[in-house]
Amino acid sequence: MNQMVIRGVSSQTFIAANIRRTEEFYSKALGLPVVKRTVHHHDARLPIVTFAFQQFQGEVQRTESITYVEWNPVFYMMPEKGFIEQSETVDGVANPRVGDPRGRWGAGTNHHLALHVPNRNGLLKWKRRLTDLGVHVTGPYNRHYFHAIYLRDPDGAIIEIATTEPGFGHDESVLGSGFRPQPKENLIGGRDELQVAAETWPQPVPEVTVDFALRGFHHITSISSDAERTENFFVEKIGLRLIKKTDYLDEKGGTHFYYACDEDLSPGSVLTFFGLPGYKSGRLGTGLSHHFALEVENDAALVHEHARFKKLGIEVSSVQDAIYAKQFHFRDPDGHICALSTPNRFSVDEDANLLGRKLCLPNALEIERSSIERHIAHRPAPVPVLP
Repeated sequence: MNQMVIRGVSSQTFIAANIRRTEEFYSKALGLPVVKRTVHHHDARLPIVTFAFQQFQGEVQRTESITYVEWNPVFYMMPEKGFIEQSETVDGVANPRVGDPRGRWGAGTNHHLALHVPNRNGLLKWKRRLTDLGVHVTGPYNRHYFHAIYLRDPDGAIIEIATTEPGFGHDESVLGSGFRPQPKENLIGGRDELQVAAETWPQPVPEVTVDFALRGFHHITSISSDAERTENFFVEKIGLRLIKKTDYLDEKGGTHFYYACDEDLSPGSVLTFFGLPGYKSGRLGTGLSHHFALEVENDAALVHEHARFKKLGIEVSSVQDAIYAKQFHFRDPDGHICALSTPNRFSVDEDANLLGRKLCLPNALEIERSSIERHIAHRPAPVPVLP
């Protein structure tokens, strides 16, 4: 088994129908800064915006990022295979298939991205702030290892905000050593949904303050149609550590397995999978994640893992220079797109203190800047939904 070459989760990439609307949501509602405006390294017709997290004195620096790629035709599906190899991406953008562009989560797709807030008071502040802004929020739910609320981005992708406390170690001394059933009061049918819905912060929260600002990723959750097969893949082949086997709280008969990328179980290092036997396959599109990326230390480690994955029989893409990192894609046993990536370096073409201020293009595309900027600008402005 590979011994923790993977250092954590680098990023998650979503598909948006209107990237300006998405930017308004993340920057104004969630308080996350834009750190990069660019275009996809496969095709300049695909605009990209990337968000990161504020850094706070005395806290571990968070390096995760959230990226959105815009796919905006109203009646064309996005390419079925996703944006993995350049030739297929270019063909898919130039010759799209007629159909619903919206994604549908299911086996082989992501379910949600969980962002990290330190404590439960902060969670309740988020619920009050977002509800007052007209965002539908459910929770807070007791997830036994953390507390969480849920909302959707403007295209419908599920976003969770989860607390650090109480952590993964309070119900077993050796993490992942056995199945841990959940208390009945946490399970669907056993919890008081009206009481959950009524709980919130008592005063309005007009500003995002340091005490409850988002700190980075908490975890990423996807869907598996065979939990044991997924476990074998991520533990025996990819090299992650299984840290928890428990119930899926929102579906009777489902399981929830947690995997860690580091020994500290730090937020931003955890992947989880809902085990839903025989669940129907999902479909890529707007309102859904395209892929998540796991991080390795450098180019040499990436090349080494690329060769190792191929030797294990895992189908991989070519190693690609994605401008701000190098990466390759692969799929889990249900077909979910994943990536392995070097650390993001967003300051290679912008001052580190001025990230996200301009449209950044690789040198080869500078000659096309005017047409690319016109293409990106030719979008309807979002309806103002936030003050």
